[in-house]
Amino acid sequence: MGVVLLLAGLVGLGLLLLAVPVSVDFRVQGMEPLNGRVGVRWMFGLVKLRLPFPRAGEPRRSREEEPTAARDVDGSAPHGRGRNVLAALRQAAFRRRIHRLVRDLVRAVHVQRVHLLMRLGLGDPADTGRLWALVGPVNAVARWRDVDIRIEPDFLEPVLEFEADGRVEIVPLRFVVLAVGFAFSPPTLRAWRTLRGSRA
Repeated sequence: MGVVLLLAGLVGLGLLLLAVPVSVDFRVQGMEPLNGRVGVRWMFGLVKLRLPFPRAGEPRRSREEEPTAARDVDGSAPHGRGRNVLAALRQAAFRRRIHRLVRDLVRAVHVQRVHLLMRLGLGDPADTGRLWALVGPVNAVARWRDVDIRIEPDFLEPVLEFEADGRVEIVPLRFVVLAVGFAFSPPTLRAWRTLRGSRA
């Protein structure tokens, strides 16, 4: 009985801590390497963290130093992973579930200021077009008083580059609930099986 009460107390304490708002101040850019810093304030300012990256003393890996297994023979990024993702995104139920997750995440974040500029491409115009059909509409709806999001497609090169800065306040417990609900929803489980099957 004592062990059960102890575990229940620990779970309750964990949930209570996750319910405390976290203020996040960030500025990031690039992708390979990713540069920037993130400042975190928790417990109403009693806990403060500043996380620069790459960290001091951490070597930056150039594209030439990447493992050859992650590249095609001609040196470009492989298309296989992108095609696997697209196979899952073709499922209408999964796309609707992603849209719902994004909507719920936006509602769960108290935005004070956010700016995002992104350029993305899969290296194949047809694949990039399909991805753009899903991502492009974000440009039309993701601009309001404190938020400015601009996404640009690149139909020629495989690329994922971005720069972002802003300040937001989040309640970690809300994100845990949303993440668990998304991960175990039937559309996500079906999409995961599709990814596993396409990799087999």
